[in-house]
Amino acid sequence: MPPSSAFAIPAETAAAGRQDRRIRLLLLTDTPVLAPGGSERFLQNLATRLPREHYRVTVIQLHDACMPNPGQVSARLAGVRLQSLPVRAVYDRSGLRAWLELRKLLRAERFDIVQSQHEKADLLNALLPRRGGAVHVSNRRDMGFKKSARLQQLFRYLNARFDSVVAPARQILSGLAQGERLDALQMTWIPNGVDARRFSPATPQARQDARRALGLEQQSVVFGCVARLTAVKCHVDLIDAFARVHRTTPQVRLVLVGDGPLLAQIQERMSTLGVADAVVLLSFRDDVEAILPALDALVLASSSEGMSNAILEGMACGLPVIATAVGGNLHLVQHEITGLLVPARDPITLAAAMQTLARSPQIVQRMGLAARSRIEREFSLDAMVHAFDQMYRRLLNQRTQRPT
Repeated sequence: MPPSSAFAIPAETAAAGRQDRRIRLLLLTDTPVLAPGGSERFLQNLATRLPREHYRVTVIQLHDACMPNPGQVSARLAGVRLQSLPVRAVYDRSGLRAWLELRKLLRAERFDIVQSQHEKADLLNALLPRRGGAVHVSNRRDMGFKKSARLQQLFRYLNARFDSVVAPARQILSGLAQGERLDALQMTWIPNGVDARRFSPATPQARQDARRALGLEQQSVVFGCVARLTAVKCHVDLIDAFARVHRTTPQVRLVLVGDGPLLAQIQERMSTLGVADAVVLLSFRDDVEAILPALDALVLASSSEGMSNAILEGMACGLPVIATAVGGNLHLVQHEITGLLVPARDPITLAAAMQTLARSPQIVQRMGLAARSRIEREFSLDAMVHAFDQMYRRLLNQRTQRPT
């Protein structure tokens, strides 16, 4: 069905939905569904890979970004109905309008499951009426670093309205238990998954081609970071660490993939430290799998993380990962086995870890093999989708057993 920027519930759609025996899943998100971020990729994978013979999926983005054209939707959200319902803030008129529209939609289409991710979507989901027996799920994608103390306090009361709160990292659930007093019986842990066919170790020829395309020398030791240029990703710390390594190991190079509001600040820091010529600064790319073969290792210097898709994709490509010991990184990166963990906001220790890999190709190879092996065992995309399917069925079964 083609997308629509005007939120509407066609009568024929509602009627068809009531006759459809499939599980009716409504996914709410604050951000544009086809945006390049990790939570958006997760949503795309979940919405399109749930078995179409068992699920009818509707996605609503609570954002004013222009809706994608039908070609984009058919290519990346095949079989999914996508609509836009812009919300500036839950507490203003746009929030009230969204709540009223969603309430009307639930009544018309009788969704079995309403799942939300990010703060605005979670708040609206929690505040929707609980008539009709729908299951309500909150999908937490990060450590909640954007939540104010007041918002955390609000969620302490609203969390009880969710049938389940699911997160990709146990560290997120632990933080919710402490900060929002989330009941352990509501918690569900489902790790992110990665497409291990799309992201796989490169052949020597693919490595040469990727480096040539980026203007990198074949003998260079290349570190890469795939992340939005925002404060939480701490690119300035990474540049500081890289500059230290470059002074003693001048053949190192750094590739930054991503765009964002801190571009000018990062460029200024590169220039000040004299490493601008050693850094390849790329903007957003939707072909990351074509860039990762050029790297020797992936680096993530974030001050907060949920479960990083960038780390999963790097590991799937057979790359060791240097990451800060925060959030889901602690679960993904096994220190000295699949990579190295360092303290957040510590460029000196980060530089030492980068230097270790820059000087030892044997360690790089050993850790890269271990990283790929772990992805194949524990973090496949099929396993993630299957786990969500099982959670949905469990919650729906519990719904049927509720006393009337």
